[in-house]
Amino acid sequence: MLDKIVERAKPRHFDRIFKEDDRKKIFDYLAAPGWETGWKSNQRRDAYSFLHKHFAGFRDISIEKEYDAADELKQKHELMHVVWATLKQHYLKDHTLVRCYANGMCYGMDGTVHVDARQPGNYTFIYYPQAKWSPNWGGETIFYNDEETRIEACVMPRPNSAIFFDGRQPHRANGVTRQFPGTRITLMFKTKSGGSQQPVGATEISRGVPQPVAPSHAS
Repeated sequence: MLDKIVERAKPRHFDRIFKEDDRKKIFDYLAAPGWETGWKSNQRRDAYSFLHKHFAGFRDISIEKEYDAADELKQKHELMHVVWATLKQHYLKDHTLVRCYANGMCYGMDGTVHVDARQPGNYTFIYYPQAKWSPNWGGETIFYNDEETRIEACVMPRPNSAIFFDGRQPHRANGVTRQFPGTRITLMFKTKSGGSQQPVGATEISRGVPQPVAPSHAS
């Protein structure tokens, strides 16, 4: 029984990631047309899908090898690369980017419990770029124990905030309620690190963290 316990750091939450003008640039870039439909947390198991945008890195780890995707991101999506470089400088100094993408959820779209990785050393950084959020809108990111019998953390997608966690942590995106008038957008950076699990300056709930250098080249 004890040999099945996975040791990992708890999810870390950050507020006030970017200046407001830059948050808006990022949100506008992500909200532009170009969403793929039919994306699922698990293609074989899930009945419902959501929206997806792929920016760089592997798409399907079962048939593709991981690689450093930073240069690809810079060539294809310069603004997203500026965001990544800023996050790496301030939070993820020893991390290598292996995938960058965005998900979109409207009312009626739901995620299911899944893990992003099976092996240690894999992490996910989720940025929430929305201008505002109400607790009546749902859309939380929910984290579970390995048996998926208990909620270990529940994070509301507060504007301009982020969550960092071990890719082996079971989690899902809760669907938005019918009261939400738009698309819940999240920006994901999946990383690998052979060093510390702890992002720079991390606490379980971090507030007042230094605001990174403003991203530029919004197009």
